[in-house]
Amino acid sequence: MIQFTARMRADINEAFVERHPILVCAVTPEGTPAVSFRGSAQTFAPDGLAFWVRNPGGSSTLRAIAVHPVVTAVYANMAERRHYTMTGRARLARDASETAQVFENSATAEQERDPERTGVAVIVELDAVRGRGVEGPVQMSREDAEG
Repeated sequence: MIQFTARMRADINEAFVERHPILVCAVTPEGTPAVSFRGSAQTFAPDGLAFWVRNPGGSSTLRAIAVHPVVTAVYANMAERRHYTMTGRARLARDASETAQVFENSATAEQERDPERTGVAVIVELDAVRGRGVEGPVQMSREDAEG
């Protein structure tokens, strides 16, 4: 089962402000990596991530997930010895409520870069989280709950 601890939630939700932006990796339709820092990355529901894409027309990440929805997101704070590699399936927000939630929970600096809200929200339904937190090694998977 994937269940973020309070510390993990804080790490992810404050990553941009704390100068540890989350890196999102996807595979483009051409088979090449699409790698981008996402200052708007945040926890979503008990077992997911979300981020805002402010330029949907020019986003290699959106082009990638349209064909290959599996993505990996990486958080690293090496000074504190906390890091998480999170893998899951990305999709666009299903409705205006999800879209608003992702935008409103994004860092203020990210919101200011898209004042007209022309971007789109991406939700990642996580399948696995690995790494190290304050409690020690982190190893969670959706399969743990299903199996």
